[in-house]
Amino acid sequence: MREYVLDTHTVVFYVRGRRMGRNAARVFRDIDAGRAAAVVPAIVPIEMALLRDAGRIGMGVAEFEATVGRNPAFSVLPLDLAQAREFALLPAIRDPFDRMIVAAARAVHRPLITADGDIAASGLVEVVWD
Repeated sequence: MREYVLDTHTVVFYVRGRRMGRNAARVFRDIDAGRAAAVVPAIVPIEMALLRDAGRIGMGVAEFEATVGRNPAFSVLPLDLAQAREFALLPAIRDPFDRMIVAAARAVHRPLITADGDIAASGLVEVVWD
């Protein structure tokens, strides 16, 4: 079964039913059908909490937990030393949350579902979106 790492906005888009890129939407259909798995770095719900506190998104950790809890294809990737090593290799990524998420995808050797053009253009990780 193919596994994909999810960026923060991707989780929000999924939970809120927002439109995604064609390839990202296909992957989520596979996830919902049990043909693929979603790996969410532990930093994602932390970023969600901060974004909610700042009034930038309307969902937080509780909604995230409910989503992960009701879909067995979702799992949370705990922070570990392999991710810390990858993080140290990515100083060009200025946003610390983006840097952690890319580090997570690289550490587990999985593609990242993200609409972030800077991440895609960096070539540091395989990106799925359009």
